[in-house]
Amino acid sequence: MDPRRGRPTIYDKPLTKNRGEASLSAFAFMFSEVVDYCLKKANDMQELEERLHELGVPVGMRVLDLYCCRENRNKRETRILPMLNFIAQIVWKQLFGHQADLLKGADHENEYMLNDKTLLVNRFISVPRDYPVNCGAYVAGIVEGVLRSAEFPAAASAHTVDEPGGGTSTTILVRFEESVMARERRLER
Repeated sequence: MDPRRGRPTIYDKPLTKNRGEASLSAFAFMFSEVVDYCLKKANDMQELEERLHELGVPVGMRVLDLYCCRENRNKRETRILPMLNFIAQIVWKQLFGHQADLLKGADHENEYMLNDKTLLVNRFISVPRDYPVNCGAYVAGIVEGVLRSAEFPAAASAHTVDEPGGGTSTTILVRFEESVMARERRLER
């Protein structure tokens, strides 16, 4: 409290705020401009997805710090499943307003998937049918940045999956490095 004015100062306000939401139309406009900027610099659609992915990684590194602070998490996750649950539930809900589905890869022990049927970044971007671009690469970069910042080196990639009932969903495939899997096996003992 400022004794001169009798008002609370910035130091008196709580660190955690109510979630301030950005306008959906403002986000759509900004993200479409980001995609347009990356499209002008890219030679093909693969390079466009790589550029979007690269833009998402530093965002993910900052997102982890922000949400750990907001959730009052004083300890760092050391296991894969709790970390992925944190991303699928807390981070996803804060970024997109709903939780993602967390799935285990069937082929390899180091593969996990985050599935979202209505990924926000794909909603407002329209591309011709002959250009198979997935703007979920930006979100894959965010997931990779969160994991790398939490000391879980991994590669994340976005894939479009056809749903059985029609429509598509976006799956973020996360492949952890062998060092993470060795640490996980060591912690299981």
